[in-house]
Amino acid sequence: MQFRWWSRRPGQLVLVLLVALSTACAGGGGRLRPSVGAPPAAAAAPSPLEGEWTLTSLQLADGSVRRVTGFVRFDRFSNITLHAELQPDDPGARPPRLVVADFNGRATVEEGRFSFVGLAMGVESDRLTPDAVPMDEWRFYELDGASLRISARDRNGRTGATLVFTRAR
Repeated sequence: MQFRWWSRRPGQLVLVLLVALSTACAGGGGRLRPSVGAPPAAAAAPSPLEGEWTLTSLQLADGSVRRVTGFVRFDRFSNITLHAELQPDDPGARPPRLVVADFNGRATVEEGRFSFVGLAMGVESDRLTPDAVPMDEWRFYELDGASLRISARDRNGRTGATLVFTRAR
């Protein structure tokens, strides 16, 4: 005859099983426990450039102004999309070559200057105006309240052309 301790003490067996079961099921009741340590990270402040801007004019180095239409958009992930083209009634307009600038990519913003990553032109070169500058040269900006100026500079650092935008939303 084999000796079985639980056959002599059924109450102890039930108690052991209840303790094991309650320990296995004790998951904190679904409540979140506060963590001890560093406070939660604050959300990054949105860039003052974030949003949509409407193009109002194109100013050239000689002081002349061209009639243009377009926009620039910045999102919270540092993506930029810019489109600028001459209006058909501008004296310098030569359809279909109306596009002054059209690109998208990521733009790191730093002290009045963009650093681009993955910059891609949005139109074919046959739609660009004869005096259009390379897209990656539109990298300097000035922000003044609801006005944004994005400029291209020549090799000597002089401003060659400036796109002037106002905040759309």
